[in-house]
Amino acid sequence: MANFSALQSVKNILNEVLKLSHRNKEIFFFIFLSTFIPSILLILAFVYSLTSVSTDLSMDNAISSMIIDPSKLDHFKQLLFFLLGSAITLFSMMNTVYVSAVSYLGRDLKLKDLFMKINKIWIRPVVTWFYITLIFAGFLFVLVAHLVLLFIFSKGSIIVLTIGIVLVLLAICLNMYIALVSMLSIVTSVLEDSYGLQAIRKGAQLLKGRKLVGFVLTFILMTLFGFHSLVSMMIKNMQMVPLKLLISFCAMIFVFLVKILSMMIYTVFYFDCKRSHGEKVEVEENMGYTKVSTLPLVDSALP
Repeated sequence: MANFSALQSVKNILNEVLKLSHRNKEIFFFIFLSTFIPSILLILAFVYSLTSVSTDLSMDNAISSMIIDPSKLDHFKQLLFFLLGSAITLFSMMNTVYVSAVSYLGRDLKLKDLFMKINKIWIRPVVTWFYITLIFAGFLFVLVAHLVLLFIFSKGSIIVLTIGIVLVLLAICLNMYIALVSMLSIVTSVLEDSYGLQAIRKGAQLLKGRKLVGFVLTFILMTLFGFHSLVSMMIKNMQMVPLKLLISFCAMIFVFLVKILSMMIYTVFYFDCKRSHGEKVEVEENMGYTKVSTLPLVDSALP
């Protein structure tokens, strides 16, 4: 019965997400363009930098005369591209969350108001993102350390191999849980006056009693991303260059749309979690969000 209720909640959330695009369509299109175009330019710049570095490395005389170590310069470029890519991703996530929330509550939004809101709250999601990155890094470090130790001491032991498989399965579940809490904490950072560890704790609290719904939603998104990965693998050895470029371009559009869709889903899931805990969130006139009385979320509550 609980499983049926969870599946029904997933269906309702997906239906609400499909309705979001009918309101504020121009702004959603702007979010896509403001994510896709900078990302494409960044990828092209990264490819060009790799070509430039490989050319420089072939020039022994030039390298020997350089004051800066080429390897350090290469690491700096990678860090720079990572930071720029993270900035584009965060900008897209903040915009998508806020526009999705406003659309979910049946409000129209102007682009100017969106810029004003993001300019006001951007530091909160950035701080939360930083803590999330640290948590994921710590999780990966612990996981890799355990797997390395198991590999060293396994010596063909079936028991150790079984423990390793169980550990990997548990790690996958834990990774999905951390991802769920992370997405809810990002949404919370945008819509509420909280950030960092406070937002992460809030995300964990919201997830209580809704884990199954969250896992199903995450599995659906993972399936979509997996489809993109499958297409990328299939065209890897394709000989027809024009067709390969066309499919790659379409695949990139697909993955960016899925990223935007994922934040729309997690925003609606955020409201679902709030409602399950007897809370609701509404938009203030000054473009801020506030927690109000613990009543069910209904259309009549909108001012």
